[in-house]
Amino acid sequence: MPTLKILAALLHYPDPALQDRGAELIEALMRDDRLHGPERDALVGLIERLRTSDLLDAQAAYVDTFDRGRARSLYLFEHLHGESRDRGAAMVELLQIYRQAGLEIAGRELPDYLPLFLEFLSTQPPESAFSWLEEIGPVLQRLHVRLAENGSPYAAVLAPLVRFAGLDPEDAGLREQIAAEPRDDTRQALDQVWQEAQVSFGAQEGDGNHGASCPPHIGIPRRHQPLSR
Repeated sequence: MPTLKILAALLHYPDPALQDRGAELIEALMRDDRLHGPERDALVGLIERLRTSDLLDAQAAYVDTFDRGRARSLYLFEHLHGESRDRGAAMVELLQIYRQAGLEIAGRELPDYLPLFLEFLSTQPPESAFSWLEEIGPVLQRLHVRLAENGSPYAAVLAPLVRFAGLDPEDAGLREQIAAEPRDDTRQALDQVWQEAQVSFGAQEGDGNHGASCPPHIGIPRRHQPLSR
């Protein structure tokens, strides 16, 4: 599913390569009949915005969107496990699954970083990729609503992922719930995060018997490197 690789690229930290490949990405999106017209239009709008913006401005907007507070974090297990030790065990399991698929992380990025996860899914058969997306569907749905409520153009990337996961990107009840959430990107909230004790993961790699086509119940800080074979 090449579209998943494109969505992964759009969620990476903006760089000159992303800006240079804008036309190529748009051309590829136009060939994918899994995307609805409004979804495609919103993605094209985001690509055009990224390719025509000053790079430093685009990078600053990315940091403001994803790196301030936890509500819009692109680290899946942060939403599922917070800072508990369960997160470390889940990281080890997911890393094993990547390796069984013949993939290695080309850098020091954490395996639950959503763009990396989407790159992995892009190498899988569609039915397997959709099954994985269903596993993390509620996380994707909440992330989409938070981005949309914040007026972020990055909501365009999450909308088709939520739909692929079999959920409604425009869930009205969830929107009301998200709108009532306290903000976690204020100076006071960020100061509180810095005051919290750091967690260290002590999990050791186990045997693991999950194949790439059989997702575990992951139900999934930092600069961002892709997967490599």
